[in-house]
Amino acid sequence: MPMTKKEQSLLKDLQNEEKLCAEKYAKAAEAACDPALKTMLGQIAKAEQNHYDTVTDMLAGKVPAPATTQPKAAKEQTPPRSTATRAGKKQDAYLLADLLATEKYVAAVYNTSVFEFCDEKSRQVLSGIQQQEQHHGKQIADYMQANGMYR
Repeated sequence: MPMTKKEQSLLKDLQNEEKLCAEKYAKAAEAACDPALKTMLGQIAKAEQNHYDTVTDMLAGKVPAPATTQPKAAKEQTPPRSTATRAGKKQDAYLLADLLATEKYVAAVYNTSVFEFCDEKSRQVLSGIQQQEQHHGKQIADYMQANGMYR
């Protein structure tokens, strides 16, 4: 099914956002002071790169099969306690606040895209990515709350 100009425009916007997200998470993982946070951010960076690849494929006319599994639900486990110094914890809090704001924005762009796409398969793919973005935001918020970083 051919895409409308609006759908193409939305995908281009999402492609740019996902590229930025992948880069931001990779840089944040390098800059994070807490080793557990470095690991979490590195994993999210990989997921964001996967989102970028999916959106790029969609722009090329290849719509992948919708994901059959939901993001791993946050189990009733406590996020890790930061082992960073006070200054390191402050730096990590800044990184996380920026990443959380980014996730909120990107999830909203996906929400708009889900409503605008005509093709049901495309809508399902975009909705799946949106759910993953929401899960990333929850991971960040949970870590921040567990470490006294959430204001």
